Order: sequence, then structure tokens, then C-alpha cells
Amino acid sequence: MNPHLRHLGYGLAAVPAFFLPFAYFIAVGWLCAYALPASYHGEEIPESGDRFLVVTRAGFDALVVQWPIYFVWVLVTRRLTPRLRLLWGGVMVVFSLFAIPWFLFAMWRRSERIELLRFIRRPSVRHYFAKGLREDLPPMRHHLDLPDEYRRVRFRGPVEEAPPEFRILTAHNPEGVVTSEEANDEADAHFQAELERLGLESFPVTGGSSDFSHAEPGYGVVCTRAEALLLARRFRQNGFYEVLGGRVYLFSVHEAHRPGEYVGRWRDLAEEEVVGGIDEVPGEGEAATLN
Repeated sequence: MNPHLRHLGYGLAAVPAFFLPFAYFIAVGWLCAYALPASYHGEEIPESGDRFLVVTRAGFDALVVQWPIYFVWVLVTRRLTPRLRLLWGGVMVVFSLFAIPWFLFAMWRRSERIELLRFIRRPSVRHYFAKGLREDLPPMRHHLDLPDEYRRVRFRGPVEEAPPEFRILTAHNPEGVVTSEEANDEADAHFQAELERLGLESFPVTGGSSDFSHAEPGYGVVCTRAEALLLARRFRQNGFYEVLGGRVYLFSVHEAHRPGEYVGRWRDLAEEEVVGGIDEVPGEGEAATLN
């Protein structure tokens, strides 16, 4: 199909499709602004204006006309697998007002195969509906409170001699707020003292941006996930990394109940720091984890 005709067709279909949520919000807005306050104060509910009635009635008529069309479209399109048809059909039944413009937008972007899979958290359910897809599944994002910079982290630390399991934490820049060098040094000293008090084995790890233009001191700590969570919260960090079996996972202290988000392999994300021609782990503790 001609691309211009395709965009034109989707644009024309978007007008009635996106009118549905618009009419819904108009109706809810009127209820919240006029009907509910009047009912709460025991007053007579004011009559809605002609424009309100026109919009809500048109929204209902548009839903009645469009819903069967889109439901049949979901069931017959060859661009979806049978399991994805089942998934989209269920969404169309439950969230019809919003599913119609969502499905239209996904078809226009050609992302209808993976659009809903982005929001499925349970791996078994996700892979069930993804069966038969040739596309790569979108990454699972558990910790949405953490920016993408934390997922593009790079490290400098022991690669070959790294323990099979450890966590990476820092005490710098509490709560993500950049602080002075003196305050960070003081926090780092308290963090080291706490590690010694707990008797936890640790070693410096460097981490930051891909070119290390931004980096923060931190440590690889041989401890349990629960101990790392307590340390991160005590030193007011947003999260920490876990290295388990050579794989690096990201954890948020605000969503501790969620599983770790896979970032990459330690061997690919870490490199030995060379000082004076000798491979060393940075003694000054220039490691970056989460702020």
C-alpha cells in the first residue's frame, strides 16, 4: 500500500477512535465537577447542557458502531498469532473505550505483536502469548522508578577473579542528589565502617557511564540480597546491582518485592582497571552504583 494512503487511512480512523476516551473524560468530568458535589451537599443535581448530551450520546453511538468492527479486525487479522488475538480480544472486551484507539495506534506503528507484551510481568504468561513470534521480545521493565541511565551502567572491577555472587552498592549522592566531595567522602567512610562492623567482605568497583565521564565510588559486597537492601536504604540509595552467576541485575529499594531487572553479563559490562601497567581494582573507590 502507498505509505501516504496508509497514513491517511489511519488518520481518518483515529478521529472516531480517539473520540471515545474524549467523550468518556467529558462525562466523568461533568460528574466530578457538578453531579457529585451537588449530591454530597444534598442539592438538586443540575441538568447537563446540550453540548454535554451531544458529546456523550455521540461517544456512545461511536462505541456501538466501532467496537464490533475492531473486535472482528482483531480476530481475522493475519498479523497476529492466535494467542495474541486472544489477548487483544480480552483487552478489547474489558477496556473497549481505550483498547480501540490503542489497537489502532499499535497497528499504525506495526507494533501490535509486542505492544501488550510490554506490560506482562509474569514470564510464564509473557512467553505463552509470545509463542510463534519471530520478533525479539521487548525487555521487561520492573523498576520503572529508575531512569534508563542505570541500565546502561559500566563497571571497572575484578573480572576474572570476581566472586560468583555479590552486590554493588555506594554511599555517594544519597537519594540521587549530587552532593559535595567532602560529604561523599564522609558517607563513604561511614559505609566502609559499617561493612567492617558487619564483617562483610568487600572490594572496590568502578561504575558509571560508558565513557566513565560520570562515575561514583562504591563496593562489591559479598552479602545477601536482604542485607544489600538494608544497606542501600540505610545510606539513602535508590537501588543496587546484583551480580549472580556472571549476570548483572538491577534492583530498586522502592520495589523490593519485584524481581531484579537483567542488565547484562558481568564480563561484558566490567573491565579491569590498569594502573601503571598492572591490572588493579581502583584503590580510590571510583565505583558507581545507583544514587
